[in-house]
Amino acid sequence: MGSNNGGQLMNKRETDWFRGMAAVMVVLSHYAEWWTWFTPTEGNAEMFRLALSKLGPYGVDIFFLFSGYAMVKSLGQERMHPQFIWKRIKNVYIPYFLVVGAIELLSGGFTSLHDFWKFVSGEDYWYMFVLFIFYIGFIVVYTIMGGKGPRCTVFCIFTYVFSYALYEAGKQDFWFVSNIAFAIGVAAAEYEEPLRKAADRAGGIMIAVLAAGMFFVVRSGLDENVAVGREAEQLLRMEIGAAVIWTLLVLLLVSKLRIKEKVVAFLGKCSLYIYLTHTYIFMWCVNAVEWSFALRFLTSAAITVVVSALCYLLIGQVAKKLLSKRTKRL
Repeated sequence: MGSNNGGQLMNKRETDWFRGMAAVMVVLSHYAEWWTWFTPTEGNAEMFRLALSKLGPYGVDIFFLFSGYAMVKSLGQERMHPQFIWKRIKNVYIPYFLVVGAIELLSGGFTSLHDFWKFVSGEDYWYMFVLFIFYIGFIVVYTIMGGKGPRCTVFCIFTYVFSYALYEAGKQDFWFVSNIAFAIGVAAAEYEEPLRKAADRAGGIMIAVLAAGMFFVVRSGLDENVAVGREAEQLLRMEIGAAVIWTLLVLLLVSKLRIKEKVVAFLGKCSLYIYLTHTYIFMWCVNAVEWSFALRFLTSAAITVVVSALCYLLIGQVAKKLLSKRTKRL
């Protein structure tokens, strides 16, 4: 292991690979939840299913870490500029709008203005809703504030207030537990140089310590006795602590590893489309077929990868043309 080239804490090649792993983790966690629809599980099978179901939040941690980091790196200058905002729309909102819009129409369309608003805001895809709010918060903070210290501080305050508002609104924990990873990504990009030097000096030790912490986190997550006698707020703090440990571990691994494997990296490039399509493909396209649940999951996964790759290639070309035309006007 060694530090990445070019002085960056995280390079695109490694982040694509980890995004691919995160997409697989999220999909597996959903399949594990749907597993119980088909057959009861007990003993080792239930332990395995439960372990898979726990992967989802850790996958979201990865996505938010890289998103926060990429926001700062993409800005690339002291003040906010229109090209940055357009890039977010082109890379995230337009793909979301096209793919989920098609899914909504195939599922029966919009029955009310409220349904259309939920689609526009991403509320039915909670991850997209939270991501959109983070984008808006980042743009506002980085437009008003100057200097990395004030910006990081205010953005962390925004993250806390937003997450607390979701908690008070009664949203399920997955709406806000991973949010801290986005703030960590922002801070990592702002303080990239000292963090990179620290990773070069003591990265191996820090990885070992964090990996040991993850061992206890994973073990406690699979042990129902951990929840005995604990209040909901205590368990929530444990979940947030687990998100911090895992996020820091991924941050260090990305900064130290050299990954040349290309298949998972390609899944990382398609990860947004994998997230947006995999539920619809399973629920509406495959689940009605009278096959074993394992074959349904495998078929759904294969179709999801193919559809996501096509969306990535086709929509990516359209987005490039839009960006090219806009650049010429500017």
